[in-house]
Amino acid sequence: MVLKSRLLSAAALIGFASACGAANAQQSTDDAGVEVITVTTQFREQSVADVPINVSAFDEALLDELDIADFEDLAAFTPGLIVQEQSPNNTGYSIRGITTDSGEATSETRVAVFQDGVSITRSRGSYIELFDIERVEVAKGPQPTLFGRGALIGGINIIQNKADDEYSLSAEVGFGNDGQVEGRGHVNLRLADNYGLRIAGVSRQRDGYIDNTLGGELQGRDTQAFRIVLSGAPTADFSFDLIANYQQDNPPGTSFKSAAIPAIGGDTNPFTAASLNTFGGFENDAPLGLDREVRGVTFLADYAINDAWTLSSITGWRDFTSVEIFDPDGSFLPFLAIAEDATGEQFSQEVRFSYDNGGAWTGSIGALYFQEEGEQRIPLGINEAVAQAVLADSLAASFGATVPQLEGLLALAGFPGVDLDNPLNPFPYSVAALLTQAQLVPLRDIYLEEGSNAAEQTSYDIFADASYAVTDRLTLTAGLRYTAEDKTSSGYGRNIAGPNLITFAPTLVTPYTPNGDTISQSGEFDDFTWRVAASYAVSDTLNAWISYARGRRPDIISVDTTSPTLFSAAPAEIVDSVEAGAFWTFAYGTLSGSVFYSEYENFQTTRFDPNTISYVTDNAGNATQYGLEMQGQFDLGERAQLYVSYAYNSATFDDTDSNGNTLLLAGNTFRYAPEHAVSFGLNVDVASGEWGSVTFLPTYSWQSDIFFDNDNDRFGGILAQDAYGLFNARIRFDDAGENFHVELFGTNLLDEEYLIDAGNTGGTFGMPTFIAGSPRLYGVRAGVDF
Repeated sequence: MVLKSRLLSAAALIGFASACGAANAQQSTDDAGVEVITVTTQFREQSVADVPINVSAFDEALLDELDIADFEDLAAFTPGLIVQEQSPNNTGYSIRGITTDSGEATSETRVAVFQDGVSITRSRGSYIELFDIERVEVAKGPQPTLFGRGALIGGINIIQNKADDEYSLSAEVGFGNDGQVEGRGHVNLRLADNYGLRIAGVSRQRDGYIDNTLGGELQGRDTQAFRIVLSGAPTADFSFDLIANYQQDNPPGTSFKSAAIPAIGGDTNPFTAASLNTFGGFENDAPLGLDREVRGVTFLADYAINDAWTLSSITGWRDFTSVEIFDPDGSFLPFLAIAEDATGEQFSQEVRFSYDNGGAWTGSIGALYFQEEGEQRIPLGINEAVAQAVLADSLAASFGATVPQLEGLLALAGFPGVDLDNPLNPFPYSVAALLTQAQLVPLRDIYLEEGSNAAEQTSYDIFADASYAVTDRLTLTAGLRYTAEDKTSSGYGRNIAGPNLITFAPTLVTPYTPNGDTISQSGEFDDFTWRVAASYAVSDTLNAWISYARGRRPDIISVDTTSPTLFSAAPAEIVDSVEAGAFWTFAYGTLSGSVFYSEYENFQTTRFDPNTISYVTDNAGNATQYGLEMQGQFDLGERAQLYVSYAYNSATFDDTDSNGNTLLLAGNTFRYAPEHAVSFGLNVDVASGEWGSVTFLPTYSWQSDIFFDNDNDRFGGILAQDAYGLFNARIRFDDAGENFHVELFGTNLLDEEYLIDAGNTGGTFGMPTFIAGSPRLYGVRAGVDF
């Protein structure tokens, strides 16, 4: 693969670099007199200015200064990152337009999410509350040797606060419009010298901001999470942290608002009331909404073998259970009700030896064992009469006819004036039975079927990463990772009480497996990924770097009933990426950024096949991407700080493959990939004195238009979001000792209307749905900190 040479000389043109960063809440002072944060992205402490990686990082202070409370807030100030939260159970992470959001147990990720070094990437368990956080690091570009499997285009690592041997306490409560009630805090207890216990928690509740005319509200929040950390240092050479996490989410339903059928007494506008429901006693009359629990235990240990070598161990166990009930057609019609019952459990053990004797060589070598199993069960309830109307075109085609021709045949059979494709007044008898068997078969109010996909996998990684200081200014870095995977995928598709009466096939929507039995298939895969980089200190305040990396999204085995073997294997996605950047510190701040160029092979995308009424995974072939990302922090005198970020991203599917064949998505733009995105934050000390201080924080984030589907022209191109910006603000009072604060806050203060997602499951039936973003929210918070 040939990468464009124009990027290889880009380092000489850049006055920017890869991080705004933080790690370990440590800072160093460079020769310009500016505090530069120390990071551990490469498993050792380094000035962020010296790391040859594009990493945006936020420490506890910066998270507070920018009022970042969740992943969506974080994305606003991380160039290249978009986080799309339909619900805590269904969150999409996109770095540079490469998206991870599939909930299938057999799927693999492109964006890795870690918590204290433990992978939490599985989609239905990856969304967690950001509370009592030490730092968050977002590493962009392929990170094969540092983040490992699934970090095709980057990774997010959340580092939680650990306990220490001092007493501390914080608490904050808040109230606001739309029923907002929140509370968070921590208490740190000193157990003995070098031993501490820390307990932290958060609770966030909010009414839904979309009314449901059929009862209740949609798009609300109801989350509780807590954490216990036991930290100790038995000797000067050995330390450990034992961390237990729990989170529960019980929000109301997701507002899949139909763009085809108006709500009762309303319209198809996604920002007005919806009319969503379930019917027929589906899943024991469970209401719309989510019931999700996530649990995890992590054990971290570090042992200094000698002055040069350190042994680190990361042990992680995690599981989740989630049941979400939703109305995917987005209308009042009793067409379709779906539940997603997902479970997952994993265990991982990483051992790493790190070397740093203060000389020219630094690096690490280690191994990782990862075991995971999970299942996604999807029951469906279908009103057969409405479904027959919705699927009338497909039904007619199966008879080699058109809908008007079928209506003519029904008239001859004694049913004149039938409007076969009208779901508002559906024909209540089976057309197939009338035309093939001359029988009058009433359609059922609710017909049930369900499918399942499950996966078990075990992987082994061996990795090494090392840097060599050739001179005082030039450092070379190289890393290599070998991954071996053993996977078993399984699944079933079956009806609950006999075949459907529309087509008389065993199932209508769910791919059917022989006799409805569970089928399975196994496979073994292995591959190498790597990176090389060079950094050069142009001066004492300017460091430039260039890197080349290969990333990999693991191979996928999935159930495919259209295949003769009933399974399909999607080859590993491969990306080769060249990136160059620089980090500049000066008397009044830092400025950093990078440019990048990437080429993808075997880019996998999912589409709905109306002929088989099922999802099909397609190899979209090759794709090309290039862009620019910048960040800066500036002191505007002694009383104000300015934060700025900008991202330019061109991410498109190639027109032809290496043989000149036109590709499936030729020329299309990646979904969730705005060409431009910019954000500003200004923290101003409005007034201060012996009594305390008042600060004002306005922030603004803007992005250009995006598509919600890789098929940009689907439904005439309506699955898109125009450019929009969000304005937030906070005004806060702190007493002189910074032990007490009270603040007024507001988000989306201009009440901008924007979409979270479009298309969704309803789109597979020609009835796309839209999910509205949050409207204006505001409130007051007060807290103490000792």
